[in-house]
Amino acid sequence: MLKNDPLIIGITGAFGSGKSTAAEILESFGFIKISLAWFLEEELKNQGRKEIFRRSLQDLGNKWRKECGPGILAKKAIALIKEKRLQKVAIEGFRNNAEIEELRKFKNFKLIGIVVNRKVRFERLQELNRREKLNWELFNKLDSRDLGIGEGRGGLQVAICLALSDIFIENNCGLKELKNKITDAVNEKTHE
Repeated sequence: MLKNDPLIIGITGAFGSGKSTAAEILESFGFIKISLAWFLEEELKNQGRKEIFRRSLQDLGNKWRKECGPGILAKKAIALIKEKRLQKVAIEGFRNNAEIEELRKFKNFKLIGIVVNRKVRFERLQELNRREKLNWELFNKLDSRDLGIGEGRGGLQVAICLALSDIFIENNCGLKELKNKITDAVNEKTHE
């Protein structure tokens, strides 16, 4: 570990729950944002992919976890933290409990689980128009896989990641309420 363990707040949740938004809110507190999906996106771009879809990210993440161990994405984030000597980090996108286990090695790590009604997530994703165009059937298929249905130990396990959270934030209302809840969580963590 680093000489002085950094303050690391992890964020997990199903896609469309507001993980990226929560990490952006943490940036306003001086945290540096790392998305575990960035490592996958970078690899897909290096392979020449112009458009990156959730299925491609899921497939590559599972391939890496099978070949390099289920904590591979967290290890990449830790290497970046060490390389840049970061002291306040918000890591979003935990999708396997082994990623959480890697970060639990830091004494100043807390995991926020963001929970949102499925219909609300679907509607938000429709508005975002990010990645592929989702219909309800495709959303359900990708969401089930992401949560861990039919996945093995090295696969996607967002439901397990949520269960391992230290702090739970319900995000069905809107940005202002999410900001308030993230602010409360940061204040609680920094005053322990």
